[in-house]
Amino acid sequence: MLESLVNFKEINERPYMMAIWAFIICCIAVLISSQVPLSVPGTNSGFIVVLFVIIPSVYFITVFLKKEEELEEGAIARHEHTSFWGRHEKDILILLFYFFGLTIAFAVWSFFLPQNFFNAQITKINEIQGMATSLTGQATGAAAGPAAFNKILFNNLQVMFFSFIFSFIFGAGAIFIIAWNASVLGVYIGQLSKYVWHIPIVSLSFLPHGIPEIAGYLAAGLAGGLMSAAIIRKNTSKTLQIVSFDVAKILVVGVLLIVLGAGIESFVG
Repeated sequence: MLESLVNFKEINERPYMMAIWAFIICCIAVLISSQVPLSVPGTNSGFIVVLFVIIPSVYFITVFLKKEEELEEGAIARHEHTSFWGRHEKDILILLFYFFGLTIAFAVWSFFLPQNFFNAQITKINEIQGMATSLTGQATGAAAGPAAFNKILFNNLQVMFFSFIFSFIFGAGAIFIIAWNASVLGVYIGQLSKYVWHIPIVSLSFLPHGIPEIAGYLAAGLAGGLMSAAIIRKNTSKTLQIVSFDVAKILVVGVLLIVLGAGIESFVG
């Protein structure tokens, strides 16, 4: 039922609605996960929340990607000449709003819930902080920037690669990577916020490098989903060629965004 609360046309016309939908989905997922007994071996509420976020999201995102591919296929058949950005502007925006909606929801809930509720995310945060400390210790001054840049760029390109592969194989497979990263960032923002109304202010500090970095992951997920949908629909070789060219351009844009995000995070902070 949750995936039916919004429709493709509404989201396409008002992409910001995706953030509201994602926020609601996350809140419901947290409420459900809070009822799972942590005494059961192998359970982890933070990870279970992500799974309950993914379940309704996969259906909607899969339908969304298929419909976007159908629209592009129709434009090709009608010989419409629209720009690359004109064809995919709303795609990226919708996925970005989805990510931001989840991030804010996780930040709000991490502020109110016990710290051990998000143990999985906190473990990942500590791991990232440990890596950052290691990089700082290995290099100082001007050398710290390039050392951090290379490490961050390599890690982010790996995530982008898996976003593409997961989305290509499973259609909406990149949703797990998107939801997981949103949960980690959201919990971290919640930890840094002294009061709940500080969350938007703290979030602003992550926007300079966060937007291009996340947009790169989303671009890879979008590219994989469009390619997967085009192959499944058994398009003509001409249509498939045009879609493939668009996918390649989306991936190039994604790599450039990842490089930009790593540069800002390493040299600007």
